[in-house]
Amino acid sequence: MTNVINGICVSSVELVIMKRKERSWMYKRKVGNSINPEFLKGVDEFLKYVEDHPKSSNPNEVRCPCFKCKNKRLWDPDTVKLHLYRSGFLPNYYEWTCHGEGFPGTRRRESNEYREMVLDAFGQSQDQGHSEEPLVSLEEEPNAQAKPFFDLLRASEQPLYEGSSLSVLEMASRITSLKCEYNLPHRCVDGFASLFNEAIPNNNHMVETFYEVKKIVKGLELPHENIHACPKGCMLFWKDDAQLSTCRVCGSDRYKKTSKGSLVPLNVLFYFPITPRLQRLFATKNISEEMTWHAKHPRVQGTMAHPSDSEAWKHLDSCFPEFASEPRNVRLGLCTDGFAPHGQFGDSIHVGLSF
Repeated sequence: MTNVINGICVSSVELVIMKRKERSWMYKRKVGNSINPEFLKGVDEFLKYVEDHPKSSNPNEVRCPCFKCKNKRLWDPDTVKLHLYRSGFLPNYYEWTCHGEGFPGTRRRESNEYREMVLDAFGQSQDQGHSEEPLVSLEEEPNAQAKPFFDLLRASEQPLYEGSSLSVLEMASRITSLKCEYNLPHRCVDGFASLFNEAIPNNNHMVETFYEVKKIVKGLELPHENIHACPKGCMLFWKDDAQLSTCRVCGSDRYKKTSKGSLVPLNVLFYFPITPRLQRLFATKNISEEMTWHAKHPRVQGTMAHPSDSEAWKHLDSCFPEFASEPRNVRLGLCTDGFAPHGQFGDSIHVGLSF
């Protein structure tokens, strides 16, 4: 794809290289022990760009692209400037995608919810490394950490076929959602994907198997861990007990041997770490606003509109005033729904979050 700049046609790759050269000041923060004047000027230009391309109706809500915040937190412009002076930009952020700048070489749309979803996820989970220097040279392809982000952006912009209102990413996301909602077998999804491929026009980008669908949306996944457990539920084979082959409580075997001689765990716990999930909530603009709703809206006496109106919440505020003073601090509430620990058919524990 080509772009026209000042009457000259340039390729998308050339455009990226030009952008990086133009913004090389971003990673020249210091000259000796002082802050580079070119960097100070560039930060002012960045904040002016943000002001001219607001992502929020609130001028004091700016995603901070500093090395520590990594576009995950919202601050006022002065605080963002201070953070950039202290820590510099997160690596390889030449294209200000989280601040409204278009992704080079892609078709632009008035509104693209799936593209916004990718940007939110990128701000949540992208690990940009620990160096103030760019991760790639100007001529290199995106590094291994950035590649999933760029792949997702392309999938969010690429139509399923010419003239389609659905993008490749939207189709893959909706297929995945339907599979989970109705517990469809893999072979069933394979059949539907193959049928869609035949039904829509030729030269489409529709995949034919669920395996290929998962590859498209993989970059949006949140991490999880598989932890082996005692088949009777006595213990987890975790940390100091990770090397045990039998339960130290009841003596049950951890593994069963298959016909091919390999060992398979008898019971596995799927552990979903909560930290990246909370970070994803704060990285998503609309949800991040709801996360602090309790601090921005007045309480009506005698009305329960939010968990913050409860006595338990108020008691926590009085016991930990420093924690309560930051609206973004998250409170976790454990509740049970029909859980019978000693019954024959005990339900699972359901965990609810209160913000």
